[in-house]
Amino acid sequence: MKSTVDWKLGLWWSLATIGGLILGLVILFAGLGAAINNAPPFVFGLVLGCTFGFGCAVMQWAALRHFVSLWWIAATFAAWAIFWAVNLAGLLGTGSGVIGKILEGLGHGAVFGGLLGFFQWLVLRSKTPNAYWWIIANVLGWSIGAAVGDGIKAALGSEDPVEFVIVFIISTVVTAVVLVGMFRISPPPSFAAKTRMQ
Repeated sequence: MKSTVDWKLGLWWSLATIGGLILGLVILFAGLGAAINNAPPFVFGLVLGCTFGFGCAVMQWAALRHFVSLWWIAATFAAWAIFWAVNLAGLLGTGSGVIGKILEGLGHGAVFGGLLGFFQWLVLRSKTPNAYWWIIANVLGWSIGAAVGDGIKAALGSEDPVEFVIVFIISTVVTAVVLVGMFRISPPPSFAAKTRMQ
């Protein structure tokens, strides 16, 4: 029974994360993107981060509501907003060429994954003693995903946001596997009690 619940959790997490990406895209294409198109890079990045951060935060919390508190929404939202404001302001640097873009992806992905993982760890640490794996998973997932995505985009010479889709898929798979592992080993007391009652 526990194994079935665990992998259902991984599936719901994956669907929620991809759903957050779609929600963010819908908000942007509904008019927000055009409204901020001429905004300064810092403001553009802040709004972009808030948009996708809000979408992912709400959808992920809905999938994890039996495991985490509403603070998950605030933590996720803040990490997205901070990173994208700083990144698009040009404070993290950029690479050129395929190799340069791969290295850029590794660096930016590690920074974002570390920030997101740490903020979410603040919520998870009271739920499982294995929460530190969450930071590692986010650093690995986002850095590898960004490196692959940025490298492919540079190699293709594409202007489409293919790297965004690739990094979302890779980071989602990595974090889903780790999420299942964390709560399989040590499920939150409230969830364990609920499972025994069923």
